[in-house]
Amino acid sequence: MPNRSNPVHDATRLAAWVRMTVGRELRIARVSAGMTQRQAGRSIGRSASRISRIEAGKVTRVSVLELSRAAAAVGLKLHVTVHPGGRRPLDAPQLGLLRAFNARLHPSWRRQLEVPMPIEGDLRAVDEVIRIDTCVCAVEAFTRLADVQRQVRAARIKQRDLRADRLVLLVLGSRANRSMLREAGPVVREAFPVGTRAALRAFRAGQDPGGDCLVIL
Repeated sequence: MPNRSNPVHDATRLAAWVRMTVGRELRIARVSAGMTQRQAGRSIGRSASRISRIEAGKVTRVSVLELSRAAAAVGLKLHVTVHPGGRRPLDAPQLGLLRAFNARLHPSWRRQLEVPMPIEGDLRAVDEVIRIDTCVCAVEAFTRLADVQRQVRAARIKQRDLRADRLVLLVLGSRANRSMLREAGPVVREAFPVGTRAALRAFRAGQDPGGDCLVIL
């Protein structure tokens, strides 16, 4: 049986690697600038021994502020970013929304849930892919809209990476979601020219909807 990766343990190992990497860059920059550890430490109110341990990656409790100040002392700028680290499984409301959508499809549509990106090391997945011989649709299901532009942009990138012909934005028809869609206005209308009725008509007939779809159920 293959070993399953534990995200928390992986994060601990990654943190150790980050400390080592940042520490090495700090040491190289300090030496290149002709500074001693005492000089670098004095500029940020830290001892030479503290700087030594940071450079060696041996400080397990170090704040972003301290690392940022240590970097600034030797002429560097700390940059921190985050990105999705794994696929979040579909929850019960999303599955219910997808079931309601799938019940409206012609039997010729082949369906597959949680399809991973065809990119090595990429842990993203699209909620569902439906396909017929002439068309592949990526379906992203949202039971709660929060940031329509961001959510659409992320879904669009998944469609691109999957090389799907169409993107279907499947949205629960709650009052809050409808309000969010109205506020988004042209952003949604231009991105999804095929509305709910036209999209479902095509899907029921086993046909390509002819464009990206916004389906509200």
